[in-house]
Amino acid sequence: MRPSASPSRPRQSTIMGGLLVLIGAILLIGQFVHVDVGRYGWPFFIIVPGVALLVVALTGRGVIGEGLAIAGSIITVTGLILLYQNSTDHFESWAYAWALVVPGAVGSGMMLYGLSAGRPGNVRIGSRLVGIGVVLFLLGAAFFEGVIGIGGYDFGGSTGVVVGAVIILLGALLLVANLTSGRRTSR
Repeated sequence: MRPSASPSRPRQSTIMGGLLVLIGAILLIGQFVHVDVGRYGWPFFIIVPGVALLVVALTGRGVIGEGLAIAGSIITVTGLILLYQNSTDHFESWAYAWALVVPGAVGSGMMLYGLSAGRPGNVRIGSRLVGIGVVLFLLGAAFFEGVIGIGGYDFGGSTGVVVGAVIILLGALLLVANLTSGRRTSR
């Protein structure tokens, strides 16, 4: 006698069949509304496996779950960046968007796993990495888009002067903070 399948767990062929029906329906609807699904939809072939890895990671525990969460986050964020770039034809943004992948996506994977597994250390380190990634992304966007004009946007000639002055000001503030903290500790 054949053992019966658990009713709470669908068979793999059922899941695969459902996915194929869903993909076929999306392609068919794209034909009716005259949307080139192949042109705009290919990043989902990266996003969906990334999300699947995240789901598996968040249901698992231990080192494997943490590693899968980081890998799933990296793949998902990469797919989302490609979706944006493909939709806007702004592929030049890779010059600074890498910061959203590493360290940003690594940090978000650590945060998600830390939240699901109850590990505050992962959440703390992950949030720092996400913060570093966002700051690097914003600095890169300001430099590559504002100063160099890599995307072809013209912000005017004064942008380079303003960005340069802000960088000098930030550097001076760091120097002053470093010098004053050195005096306090030496007394």
